[in-house]
Amino acid sequence: MSGSEATTRKTDDGRADSKAALATSRLIHRKILLRLFLGWLFLSVAVGGGVLWLEVNRIQQFVHELALSESATFSGESAHNLEQLDSAARQHLAELAQQLVNQHFLVVELYDRNKQLQLETIRQGQEVAEQDIERYRHRFPQVGEFSHQFHFIRGKLLLVILVPLKGVQDSPTGYFEGIYQVDRETLGSIKDDLLRTLLFVTLGITFTTLLMYPIILTLNRGLIKLSGDLLKGNLELLNVLGCAIAERDSDTNSHNYRVTFYALRLGEAIGLSRENIHDLIAGAFLHDVGKIGIRDPILLKPGKLTPEEFEVMKTHVSLGVDILRKSSWLSGARDVVEFHHEKYDGTGYPQGLKAEAIPLNARIFAIVDVFDALTSKRPYKESWTAVDAIAALKRDSGSHFDPQLVSVFTLIARRLHQEISGLDELRLEMMLQHRIGHYFLATASGGFKTHSSQY
Repeated sequence: MSGSEATTRKTDDGRADSKAALATSRLIHRKILLRLFLGWLFLSVAVGGGVLWLEVNRIQQFVHELALSESATFSGESAHNLEQLDSAARQHLAELAQQLVNQHFLVVELYDRNKQLQLETIRQGQEVAEQDIERYRHRFPQVGEFSHQFHFIRGKLLLVILVPLKGVQDSPTGYFEGIYQVDRETLGSIKDDLLRTLLFVTLGITFTTLLMYPIILTLNRGLIKLSGDLLKGNLELLNVLGCAIAERDSDTNSHNYRVTFYALRLGEAIGLSRENIHDLIAGAFLHDVGKIGIRDPILLKPGKLTPEEFEVMKTHVSLGVDILRKSSWLSGARDVVEFHHEKYDGTGYPQGLKAEAIPLNARIFAIVDVFDALTSKRPYKESWTAVDAIAALKRDSGSHFDPQLVSVFTLIARRLHQEISGLDELRLEMMLQHRIGHYFLATASGGFKTHSSQY
C-alpha cells in the first residue's frame, strides 16, 4: 500500500470513528432524555395524583362543613321531638326546611329516632335529582355519627348528608337528611383552585427535570465516552473475528458485511426485537467462526470434498459453538453459528431440525447467506443477477428455506442489492457500523426492547 493510500485509509477510518462516536453520543443523549421524560411522567402522575387526592379531600371537607353549618338549624335550641309534632312545630320545621331548600339544599328530609320520615321538602323542579341518587339515601348512621357521599351528576356536585339531630342536652331527637348542591360560583372556584394546584405541581416537576438534564449529562460525559469506546471495541471484535475467518477461507471481508446487512434488514422487515437483531448481527459476523479449526487441505480444497472430508468440514459448527462458549457477550450468536446449515425440510445438519424447530435467526441467515453467495463473484463462478438469485430462493422455498421468510425477503432483496452492490469494502464497513451501533448499545444497557411480531 502506498503512502497516499495509507493516508486516505487512515483519514477514512478517522471519519468512520468520528461518525460512530457521534451516533453513540446522540443515542445516549436520546436515552437520557427519554428516561428523564419517563421520570417526569411518573412523578407528575404520582405527585399529581397525591395532590389531587389531598385537594379532593380538602374540598369534600369544605363542602361538608358548609352542609353541616346549614343543617345545624334543626339541632340545639331549634330541635323538636320529631315523634310528637303538633301543627305549630311542623309548620316551624317546614319553614326552616324551605329556607335550606331556597339556599343550597335540593332536598331536605327529617326522620324521628325510629327512622320514620316526618317531613320532606323538595326544591321545585328538582325531583329528578332526588331520583338520580335515590339509591344512595336512607343509610342511617350509628347513634352519634353522621355519613356523607359525594356525587357528580349532570354537571352538578351533590352531597348526600345524613346527620343525627340532638336536643339542648345532646339527647337524640332524630335525623336530618339532605341533598346539598354546591353552587356554580363555589364549584368554579373549586375547579380553578384544583387546576391551579395541579399546574403548579406539574410546572415544578418540569423545571426540576429540565435542570437535571445538564447535571446528568455532565456526570455522564465519562460514561458516554466509555460507552462509545466499548461499542467500538465490541464491533471491532466482531469485525476482527469475522475477517479472520474470511481471510482463512480465501474470501473477502465484504461477504461478512453484506450478509450482516441483508440479515439486519430482513430482521427489521419482520419486526424482530432489538435484542434478537443484536444476536442476529453477531451471528452473521461469526457464522463460520469454527472454520478456524478446519485444516487447510480441506478448507482450501478447490474441488468437491469427499464424503469423509465433508464430515470433517461439518465439524466447524461444533467448533464455532465451543469458541462462543468462552464469551457471554457473544452467546447470542450461537443460534446462527450452530443452526444456519439446517434446512426447512429437515435434511440439513448438524441436528436435522425441521421447520420452526430451527431458531428464527438461523432461518433468516440461511436465506441471506445463499443470496449473497449467488450474487457474488467467486473464483469458481460468476455472480448471478438479483433476479436469478431470487428465483433460486423461491425454488428452494419450503425445502431449504422458510417460505414465509422467503416471501418477505424477495420483496426487498433487489432494492437492498442495488443499495450495496456498488460499495467497496471500506464504505460497506462504515455504512454497517452506522446502522448497527444503536442495536448493540441499546441491548447492552438493557433498554428499548420490543416484542417481535409474527411475520
